[in-house]
Amino acid sequence: MKYSGDGGFTLLEVLIALALLAILMAGLIKITADNTKNLWYLENKTIAATIAANHALQLRLATEKPENQDGWEEMAGRRWYWQAKRGVTPSIGGSVWDYRIEVFLEGDKSPYAGLLSYIPLGHDQ
Repeated sequence: MKYSGDGGFTLLEVLIALALLAILMAGLIKITADNTKNLWYLENKTIAATIAANHALQLRLATEKPENQDGWEEMAGRRWYWQAKRGVTPSIGGSVWDYRIEVFLEGDKSPYAGLLSYIPLGHDQ
């Protein structure tokens, strides 16, 4: 029998191919991890913005408009702390209050969402 070198890949060629595959897979894993982190952040931003909008609507509908309000809310399996602080809008002559509503994920120090809402004073105010 005569040996022919055209029958397959050498060990060196296989090792080089496996090394390239490992580098590509590591890159794909990093991209996937980054996308998952971004998705988590965007999901939290969306939930926090919804909570802020809900509380702005509650303030608009409420008869009493407190200077400061805060509380905890559970949404999407997470606990959220929200706070609303009232100020007077001087450019409109005091006929409108502005509320700054911020929403924090439990354990975070910076808010995921902030909303500035203008609420007109009622006739009974």
